Amino acid sequence: MNKATPLPPAKRGIPLFWFVLAVGLTNLVLFQKPLLAYAIPNFNLPGFQGWVQMLSMQVVQLWLYGFIMFLLALISVRLMKVVAAILFIANAMALYFMLSYTVELDRSMIANIFNTTPNESFAFISMGMVLYVVFLGLLPAAAIMLAKVRKPKWYWRALFPIATLLTLAGFLFATSTTWLWYDKHAPRMGSKVLPWSYVVNLGRHFNYLALANRTQIDLPAATFTPAIPARKQIVVLVIGESARSDNFSLYGYARNTNPFTAALGIVALPQGISCATNTIAATACLLTHEGHEASSRTTFEPLPNYLTQQGIETFYRTNNNGVPPITVDHFAHAADIKAECDTACPEAKDDAILNWNLHALLQDSDSDRIFVALHPWGSHGPSYWDNYPPEFAHFQPECKTVEVANCTEEELINAYDNTIRYMDYLLADLITQLKAIDNADTAMIYVSDHGQSLGENGVYLHGLPNAIAPEVQRHVPFLVWMSDSFKASRGLTNEDIMPEETFPHDFPFHSIMGAFGMTSDIYKPEYDIFHIGR
Repeated sequence: MNKATPLPPAKRGIPLFWFVLAVGLTNLVLFQKPLLAYAIPNFNLPGFQGWVQMLSMQVVQLWLYGFIMFLLALISVRLMKVVAAILFIANAMALYFMLSYTVELDRSMIANIFNTTPNESFAFISMGMVLYVVFLGLLPAAAIMLAKVRKPKWYWRALFPIATLLTLAGFLFATSTTWLWYDKHAPRMGSKVLPWSYVVNLGRHFNYLALANRTQIDLPAATFTPAIPARKQIVVLVIGESARSDNFSLYGYARNTNPFTAALGIVALPQGISCATNTIAATACLLTHEGHEASSRTTFEPLPNYLTQQGIETFYRTNNNGVPPITVDHFAHAADIKAECDTACPEAKDDAILNWNLHALLQDSDSDRIFVALHPWGSHGPSYWDNYPPEFAHFQPECKTVEVANCTEEELINAYDNTIRYMDYLLADLITQLKAIDNADTAMIYVSDHGQSLGENGVYLHGLPNAIAPEVQRHVPFLVWMSDSFKASRGLTNEDIMPEETFPHDFPFHSIMGAFGMTSDIYKPEYDIFHIGR
């Protein structure tokens, strides 16, 4: 009898593709419970779209896992196995804490882990944790390390990650109707996907530390004219969110989306182009003296910090994200204001919370000069209907799903226009509070961070690169209101502050300096709307 010819070493073992597929599927089976617990109630089941969302979530996880493993295998199959084994052990520990303590592995939780002392860490060790680590971590990790994986030729190993990425891209485009569902739920789901929740948020944590601890370049000292104003000076900057000027009746939009401010003497300066189409970059640009030349990682101190350094009392209230490193006298998130509120309190998610008690705070302050920055949620999508109270659902019918592609054009625009109209109401309320402050010259500047796409040419939301972004993502409103005493003390009229063209993100820094009578080496009078007409 002839003996079987043994396979050569290069032909022995599990093919790389099947090994990665098996490990990826095992990862899904063992560690997906927290994600499914959140996602299943939010799938649009039992409809067809809900099943597409469920399939998409599985495919995206598996393909991303495969892509990373194939990339590592391109460097070294052993490296791939070591990383996969480590991730299984880390997943087991993460799963134990997520299920036992109902925690989410977001950036703040990663920060908490790094702030935990050794003694506190030992206190968490239990038999349950040991069982998780042994059976879900160490045993699969050992199997991974002991498995013999057949190493293909280098060109096959190079082809695998490319093919994985291309097929994933094709799948995502084929199921593009799920994108808006992901956009709404990504902040919660991102902290539940193992292993990427802690891998990505670990990177975010260290990036946050780097940004927070970076040395800011102080701007030059400013001089004030007059040194002590005859009346209290108050300037409020409202940083709008996703508000495009095309939908403001103040700019000629057919619908009356600005009924509340129209009679209050608000000035609509010529619409202009935003620096960027995302909040982080646009806000950084708006708050720096560099304007459109600024990077989102600029190291120059932003406007609120600069004003604080120069002795102006500063407030920063936010219901949004993307705030650059801020050092002010009074900083508050919407939830912080809600916690202090004791009468007629809006919900924390309601932008009205940012206006709460402002009149009393500013009236009672002993400071000669006060700066307030408000950063609302505004018109952020896709859940536009959730951005305003039910009584402000003026335009009907409204789109009431994040799957905005499933809404009619009328429903989507109605919901978006309701957000613009509600913000107009809040601006009118803010102006009313400023007008009621005794013995004060007050002014308000409103400028949006970027615009928004509402399905034009099949594009929704914002965030496209400037080179290809449609105008509706970059055309932003620039509104100014001045009290009568503010105008009288500076010899201004509404017509005086009207330039031929504006750069909405270049003007606020220098205009606010001008409003406070500030000058320094970085002051640019050509970007000061209160100086232009003089």
